[in-house]
Amino acid sequence: LVATVAVGVGALFADPADTSGFRPSSAPLWWAAYGLYLAAFILDANLVRSRPQWASYRRLLAVELVAGAIAWLASPELGWTAVLFVVTAASAAYVLTARGALTVVAAQSALVALGTALDGQSATQVVLSTAVYGSFQGFAVMVVGSEQREVAARAELAAAHAELRAATVLLAASTRTAERLRISRDLHDVVGHQLTALALELEVASRHSDGQTATHVRRARAIAKDLLRDVREAVGELRGGTGDLERTLRELVTDLPGLTVELTVDERAPLDEASALTIVRCVQEILTNTLRHADADHLTISIVIDDAGVRLNTRDDGRGTAYLVPGNGLNGMRERIEQRGGEVALQTAAGRGFAVIARVPAP
Repeated sequence: LVATVAVGVGALFADPADTSGFRPSSAPLWWAAYGLYLAAFILDANLVRSRPQWASYRRLLAVELVAGAIAWLASPELGWTAVLFVVTAASAAYVLTARGALTVVAAQSALVALGTALDGQSATQVVLSTAVYGSFQGFAVMVVGSEQREVAARAELAAAHAELRAATVLLAASTRTAERLRISRDLHDVVGHQLTALALELEVASRHSDGQTATHVRRARAIAKDLLRDVREAVGELRGGTGDLERTLRELVTDLPGLTVELTVDERAPLDEASALTIVRCVQEILTNTLRHADADHLTISIVIDDAGVRLNTRDDGRGTAYLVPGNGLNGMRERIEQRGGEVALQTAAGRGFAVIARVPAP
């Protein structure tokens, strides 16, 4: 942005009497082309709050290419106009493949040579200017390419970290579930059976006792039956419990590199184990996709659990996409929810983030 604005500032203070300044006839065309270039660059660099739907990155790059070429050829005597070619090369490296970016560099280098020749410069000056600005463009492409590889590596590392954390959290939840089942089996098999035997023995004893002794035996038998009922209720709660869904999800979304997650869980009704696992898996997939593809800084996750089931709403502030092609992860998430009788809606647009709206009905 500084380089682009500096070109305009230099032209603004150019001395008309200087041979390196504007030709009077070329100034209007130069300023029109430069203004168009600056507007396209501001949209391309996402320096405005919302980018128009039609302003795709490739279209903006095409505008920069054409406007930069017109500005340069309209007044090649302003040598610093060629700086716009370096900015365009950097933009091309973000949008195009390496081969496409190098093609842009080659085309703009040819324009540098043509403009320098039209300005009446010597062959040596033409070659020198072409080589200098060509190398600047190549350097810009290399720097952007290196940055993109580093960003991709960081995203992959963050996604791998999130997947590892998810595996750890799910393993811990599975361990807690297994421990609950073990305790419930022990209560049922050991304590429950012993209490049943005690109740039977007390029933037999009550038939062979009389007076005060019979009264105490009947009380003991009633206490044993009440205790057996309490044990059975405890076993049922241990077997049917799902653990703390919010605690599991908090562990999942904490300390993610480069991403702030706002999690809200509103539990108005109990949740079965299968639905809880489905929600955890879906959140894991959403986190992985956000880290790898969204280029987002903030992710909002809202979960409401009531008698009708579970409602999951997520939205990030990433780049979104105009053409969504779900990958294996999103397809797997949809299949997992549909197997539970639920439904999923995906909402996205270029520059407007990515949202997931899912519903899992109560069993």
